[in-house]
Amino acid sequence: MEWGTFVWLVLAVLGAASIVGGIVAYRGSMSIGGRAFGAAAVAAGVVMWAIVLVTVPVSTSSGEAPSPIIEADIRAG
Repeated sequence: MEWGTFVWLVLAVLGAASIVGGIVAYRGSMSIGGRAFGAAAVAAGVVMWAIVLVTVPVSTSSGEAPSPIIEADIRAG
């Protein structure tokens, strides 16, 4: 596994946990500090997911030759 893939996985898991934990902390706290910590955790999780979504490549290419195209010769009768 490449390091980039490992970093994406770690950011995705920590981001999701931060979002969920921040929501729980925000809703469960009555103090201003607790709510601020929860909101900051949610924001940090969203930023982690934004980094993952922006940096994950949409497609990849290799140096190998493309596979041959198989054409069918269909003739009536």
